[in-house]
Amino acid sequence: MLFNVSGKKENPSFLFMHGMGCDWRRFYEIIKPLENTYCLIVPAMDGFYDGCPEYTSFADQCRQIEEFVKDNFGGRLKAVYGISQGATLMAELLARDNITVETAILDGVYTAHQGKWCADAGMKEFEMLKRNGGKPSSSMLFFMKLMGLGEDDLKIMSFMYMGSSDESRRRNLLENYTYRLNPAIANTKAKVHLICGSKEPYAKKSHSMLKKYLTNYEETIFAGLGHGQLLCCYPDRLIEDINRRVLG
Repeated sequence: MLFNVSGKKENPSFLFMHGMGCDWRRFYEIIKPLENTYCLIVPAMDGFYDGCPEYTSFADQCRQIEEFVKDNFGGRLKAVYGISQGATLMAELLARDNITVETAILDGVYTAHQGKWCADAGMKEFEMLKRNGGKPSSSMLFFMKLMGLGEDDLKIMSFMYMGSSDESRRRNLLENYTYRLNPAIANTKAKVHLICGSKEPYAKKSHSMLKKYLTNYEETIFAGLGHGQLLCCYPDRLIEDINRRVLG
């Protein structure tokens, strides 16, 4: 795992976790203003950056984050934010409870088990995406609709990291779509913010699952938005929202 740190070390620590199969650099371009307020930590998952080792598992990615935070931040983070798969990874991090997190923002989290067939379909779609020079297939457009996204949102596809190996992507997709919520998240002491767009059925289903375990949480549904749109289309609004949740 590659750890990218910017901002002043004495500022509150804030870890941002990118989404499934994405390039951390694209997200950093968007959330860069956060480094004026926080010591900003942007990890890149194994398998999805130049010169990286193969992707392993959620558990191993969490282990690497925990070790980095213990070595560099005394085992404590002021806040974490995860988008999509990054939110799912942060949910697992909270459940493991090996470091202290004060505030967790889970944006478009998927803990609703979707099955191996989704991983197989995702692999085929990515292969078609590469063959078509980044142009999504009609079936991919259908799956995007299930996330509340339309053809006008195709720019989100540019966030994908295209240099991953088949093995890394296969492992990552399988881990993502067969993940089951870790009940130990009930023990987290973090204040958890569950946020998503009103057009995200799987994220809202995941919220329902998480709320059965969480005792200190706040849920916000953004009207008219689909998966990742708050971040990708309204970054200023998101940054303002993050500061309100983390700093009060």
